[in-house]
Amino acid sequence: MKKLAFVSNFITSHQVPLAREFAKFYGDDYVFILMKKPKYEGSAMKFHDSALKYNDYSSEKFLLKAYESPELMTQAQKIINEAECVILGGIPPAVLHDRLRDNKLTFFYAERFMKGPLWRDLIRFVKYEIFSGARKAARSPDSKFYLLCASAFAPRDYNLCGLFKNKCFKWGYFPETKHYDDINELISRKTPAKILWGGRFINWKHPEFAVKLADNLRNQHINFSLKIAGAGLMYESLASMIESLNLGELVTLTPQPLSTEELRAEMESSQIFIFTSDRGEGWGAVLNESMNSACAVVAGDKIGAAPYLIKDGQNGLLFRNKNIQDLTAKVSDLLASPEKISSLGRAAYETIINEWCAEIAAKNFIALKDSITAGKNLLGPCSVAPVI
Repeated sequence: MKKLAFVSNFITSHQVPLAREFAKFYGDDYVFILMKKPKYEGSAMKFHDSALKYNDYSSEKFLLKAYESPELMTQAQKIINEAECVILGGIPPAVLHDRLRDNKLTFFYAERFMKGPLWRDLIRFVKYEIFSGARKAARSPDSKFYLLCASAFAPRDYNLCGLFKNKCFKWGYFPETKHYDDINELISRKTPAKILWGGRFINWKHPEFAVKLADNLRNQHINFSLKIAGAGLMYESLASMIESLNLGELVTLTPQPLSTEELRAEMESSQIFIFTSDRGEGWGAVLNESMNSACAVVAGDKIGAAPYLIKDGQNGLLFRNKNIQDLTAKVSDLLASPEKISSLGRAAYETIINEWCAEIAAKNFIALKDSITAGKNLLGPCSVAPVI
């Protein structure tokens, strides 16, 4: 019997470090079950409209690709039913039916689902989130069914529907964490006044805010450079916007997706990272990565990861959701205070390596699995998630 099974539709660079940590601890008693075959277009994940090139993790020994045959799917369902503990994310909880009936320790990990108009959120919830027997277990205070919150706003969304009350724990995504021999040396070689925006060029990530910020900073006669790194449907409109505002000498727009390593290199050379997504951003792993790269981050306050990772004014700055004036004020203040940029960047790096990395997430989860009350004494991942 497996000690731990992690079940998902796909595996990405944001999940692999944690999976490897679990594999180190459990060995053959850990399995990551892939339920669906991912779709690709060129080098990117098609269904993600990815801003990053795809990395192939199919050779990882802990993977069980259930989609490859009916026999493997049957094997996967058997593991889900019998494992000591299961973490499920990204697929209908119907596969948990027998497990929940037998009240076995189970964690459902999820981002917030109320990301848009209320009517659409409720339809999405009823259609996709909790059904086929899982609702009863999620409502029961006595069931061993808990929520790992890959968004600071997930407890509120689920609690509003009467689910997982007093059963929510902090979670997230845990991309590769880099440990630098000398963090002060990294900070010292960053390009002065360089600002970076990185992600998919889609509407709820608001890359256009980066261009508007650049226009505002130029109008205030502030020295800076801005790189907008990624790819997506808004590329042409962003290019047109940059040209129409005559920002070509100050703003660079990447013409194609970057690899994870290329984006991290951009972060390492940038002093400031701006994260402009609205509430549609369930988590936002670029926040982990930019903080790990010792950037001074200015992030929207409705981004799922922001309340967990950023202590406003201590290891980053939060600006009011979709408020370009507040974003401009926060960035202009930083550019006027190089020592604050360094201080925030250093504290951001320490937050990731000491609290929000895959190694600590795995360690904390194992403590939580062994005793649910352990969550009351943990910091970071697997600590009790408040309703905000």
